[in-house]
Amino acid sequence: AAAFAVAVVVIATGVAAPTAPWTGAQANLSKYKAVPKFVAPGPAFDAKARAGGKTIFIIPASSQVPFVSTIANHIKRISAATGVKVTIWQNQGQPSQWVQGMNAAVAQKANAIVLLAGNDPAGLQPQIKQAKAKGIPTIVAHLYDDNQPSAPNVGGVVNIPYKIAGQLIADQAIVDTKGKANAIVVTINQVKSTVPMVAGIRQEFSRYCSGCKLKFTDVTIADIATKIQPNVQALLTSDPGINYVIALYDSAEVPFVAAAIRAAGRTGRVKVSTFNGTPEILKMVKQGGIVNMNVGENLEWIGYAIVDQSMRIMGGLKAVKNARVPVRVFDTSNINQAGPKFTSGWGTAYVSGYRKLWGLR
Repeated sequence: AAAFAVAVVVIATGVAAPTAPWTGAQANLSKYKAVPKFVAPGPAFDAKARAGGKTIFIIPASSQVPFVSTIANHIKRISAATGVKVTIWQNQGQPSQWVQGMNAAVAQKANAIVLLAGNDPAGLQPQIKQAKAKGIPTIVAHLYDDNQPSAPNVGGVVNIPYKIAGQLIADQAIVDTKGKANAIVVTINQVKSTVPMVAGIRQEFSRYCSGCKLKFTDVTIADIATKIQPNVQALLTSDPGINYVIALYDSAEVPFVAAAIRAAGRTGRVKVSTFNGTPEILKMVKQGGIVNMNVGENLEWIGYAIVDQSMRIMGGLKAVKNARVPVRVFDTSNINQAGPKFTSGWGTAYVSGYRKLWGLR
């Protein structure tokens, strides 16, 4: 009820005008539209002296998801400047393949293992303990929220503000529908970041849209390509009043969500807000029609943060608690700044910031 309390403002005529309940959601969106500032995650160190010649072994959640493979490739490229070697374990998102990757990392005597963007260390504890016993730390990247505890035996984390991202994609749905959202939320509950994102979505709907409706449909990583479209299409068909889809992970979900909207004949009536900032999905924001907003991440910035944390740990330094990885809202008002790459629309201060932090010229 508090979310619908009526505030008043005084306009030039002296007549009080009501403020819409969703103005708080609009204000939150506005805060995240500017280019984020670089904040050093920890003290400076000599990266080449500490980590040069050592090896990071990356196990992506799935090599088939462009978002994930792009981060892995950034890590490899960024690491080369400091003399750090990188091995990327190719897989199709099967937990058994993650186990194989852990075993391969130990056998190859890697200096650090990075579980990237979705593989849960809770299900790899025997392998993580084995690596730890060999002096190989496991770093969990792009899985947990800033305030989310990690599984045991983890050497370090690179967290993302997932709850904030969830709040923002919910805010967009609330504002676009003027507080009358009837939304589908597409989740991948297998991924730990889904929990804080859904918490953020529910929080914003409670604050600014308590009369709105939310429906949830969940898939596993392995079933992304086969189940999202039929699940969403079935919900759209069963409820003609649905006017929004909140897709948590853009490159994994939006192509199938968009196909469902088209197949159900709801183009122009059902909009999408999403998270990750994949260039192909940002293009859809620019084109209009289905995707109205994307909470973007800079995958190069994430790559720098993962390399930074990995080098600190491999070099015997204390792991940082917060990698200071930001997000940015891209909608029709600033989408032209996004450009064709993951790094467009973020400035270059983070690149020079990390290089200075690592003692590179």
